[in-house]
Amino acid sequence: MLNTINLCIITVLFLYCAIFAIYFALIVIFSKIVPSKKKTTDTNEHKNLVVVIYSHNNEGTIVNLLEQLKKQNYPKGNYQIHIILDNCTDDSSNKLEFVGSAKLWRLNDDIPFGRDKAISWLLENLLSFKKVDAYVFLNANRIVKTDFLSCINEALNQHSVIVGSTEIFLENAKYYDKVFSNVNEYNVNIMKSGRAKLGLAVPIDSDITIIKHEVLEKVRCIDFKDANAELKYSFLLTSVNCPPIFVPEIKTYVSSADYEIRRPDFAFKMSLFKNCLNPKILTNFKFLEFLFSLFKPNPIVLIAILIIVGTYSFNYYFLFDFPWSIFIAFVLALAFGFSIYTTHLYAKPLLYLASCPFYTLADTISKTKICKFISKFIKPKKKPVIEKVSVPVNVTNGRNVFPCFLDLISEDGFKKAVFRYKNKKQETTQEYVRMCDAVKDITNTLEQHGFRMKICQSCAYFSPKIDGTNNMVKGYCNKKALEQEFDGIIPETLLWSTCEYFIPQEVNNVINIANYIKNK
Repeated sequence: MLNTINLCIITVLFLYCAIFAIYFALIVIFSKIVPSKKKTTDTNEHKNLVVVIYSHNNEGTIVNLLEQLKKQNYPKGNYQIHIILDNCTDDSSNKLEFVGSAKLWRLNDDIPFGRDKAISWLLENLLSFKKVDAYVFLNANRIVKTDFLSCINEALNQHSVIVGSTEIFLENAKYYDKVFSNVNEYNVNIMKSGRAKLGLAVPIDSDITIIKHEVLEKVRCIDFKDANAELKYSFLLTSVNCPPIFVPEIKTYVSSADYEIRRPDFAFKMSLFKNCLNPKILTNFKFLEFLFSLFKPNPIVLIAILIIVGTYSFNYYFLFDFPWSIFIAFVLALAFGFSIYTTHLYAKPLLYLASCPFYTLADTISKTKICKFISKFIKPKKKPVIEKVSVPVNVTNGRNVFPCFLDLISEDGFKKAVFRYKNKKQETTQEYVRMCDAVKDITNTLEQHGFRMKICQSCAYFSPKIDGTNNMVKGYCNKKALEQEFDGIIPETLLWSTCEYFIPQEVNNVINIANYIKNK
């Protein structure tokens, strides 16, 4: 029984190595094939582009980028530049206004929105534009050449979602900067280019991505929160037959000091694979291939598997005997050697490239549940940072009003609320990222028992202030506006505040409120 299990495991490992060897060799070969240019009827047509740039205190690079975009060899009437200034505390705004030629969207609050929320908010305003063919999402730390938009225009004749190329120039670089610079160069010249020639999808890179207007109207969202979200969004686009395709001719440049390494978590990739694997995808080859590409092995793990398979086939009977293992190793070595030769990575660059698998393997292992569990005992325990505020609130059962207290608690960034009435307590069912959700949990629990908390969040006059902050504890009291006493400024309020004018939230329009007040 044990021998049968071992044989099955070795067979699976061998087939895995064999399939990957063929797959890797094909990518290497196709990466060096020069494709014949397809003739299109609209090659000379200049599409209407909207360039969306997210910036948070990028004073050192954003002005230069705007100047470069102004000098594009592309008709001025066919592109717009929109720059999101997310709670910038530097002099970006003043300098950009002086340069001109861009629409500035200023987001001002105590906490930055973040790229994902800020771009999503802007797109709600831009998607109504009818004469837009595509959106160009660009990081404020990038440098572009004068043919940047022309290259995008040409690529849009063939693809609906495009991922551009990033070239890193080293500036006061440390060892790991040099490692990832060489890895990035290898991926661009071999892995991404090979996949592009084969028409295979690549993960979105929100630092340089182009999406057609029609695609955004179809999916109605973007998801640029982090590397995990970008990967999930890439699968969404591929599932609707709009796979992100890498186009190396669309180049951006970035300093190693500004370059951010973003990689999806291994656990997230496995979870994504599990959730996406269903019979419906079997007819979508590009989606299926993209899904299984998540299993691309770390080179160290691949070598270890080949050694295990080779040793077993040398000592025991195996369907694929020892020469087959040698052949698979030879194919991989030949393909890798050819890729190194064509990318001109010699001596030091090759050493940097060889260092990356050790780093990524160590990083992956450190994020496993076992390592996290062990680290709890090794690392000294930190005292949790707890902040607590108690506020008085009124609760009614429809007949009587009861004075109570609501404890608002923040522990290491997570929020919960505790409702207190005399000696009785009711705590939120879980911890939340935002305090507004924790308070909502308490109000829902009380309503299930026939009680209503008379606070602004549950009041018909209240509308939340969508500010992108984690807590989202502020809102507006619309009482004056609804009673035609509006003087131009809607007063702000905290969601747990209360007053004598409280009206249940389900009374949610002017007519219902008027009737409610009349019948009260």
